[in-house]
Order: sequence, then structure tokens, then C-alpha cells
Amino acid sequence: MVKIINQLGDVKVGKQGNAVYQRHYGRQIRRTLKPKPVAPSKLQQRQRDRFREALLWRATLTLDARRYLEAYSISNRVVDVYGIPLTWDKFALKIALETPVVAILG
Repeated sequence: MVKIINQLGDVKVGKQGNAVYQRHYGRQIRRTLKPKPVAPSKLQQRQRDRFREALLWRATLTLDARRYLEAYSISNRVVDVYGIPLTWDKFALKIALETPVVAILG
């Protein structure tokens, strides 16, 4: 059971996710909660595709590659926001999602 009092003082009572009964100025109305269909933007879709590709690449790593990434992360102090060295899976994901930088030599 969900009971919410909003800024106007209206009380909504009902099961979460199914229907909400709302008392509005002395009347009780029923409305169903339906998610709004939202199409992802082109930028969101590119980011989702890039993340899926990174996950697939990470899944193909061999055991030796995983151990190397773990050792590299510990020895070179590649850490997260809390200062803890990244595990091989998080480090691999970080590498796969990193934006490449091209340096022109010469």
C-alpha cells in the first residue's frame, strides 16, 4: 500500500505499480500508472552500443590477459574514486570505453 501526500495535500492511495487512487478536492479518481514510451536519442543509442561492444570485448579476454590487467592495475595504481585498485573486469571496461587519442609523430 502506498500513501503519498503531495504539495496540495491530496492523498494518493493504491498498490505501487498498478493503480493509484487519488482524492482530489473531495473526489476520488483512479488512474493507472503506464510508462511513457520514450525512444532513445541518437547519442544514447551510440553510448549503449559502445557499452555493449565493450562488454563483449571484455568477455573474450583470456585468463592470462585478465591476470595481466589485474597486476597492471595494482602496480600502476589505477584506482577508483575510493582509492581502491580496479579489478580486471572494471579496468578492462575502462580501457574499452576510453576515448582513443591519436598523436601524430614527426
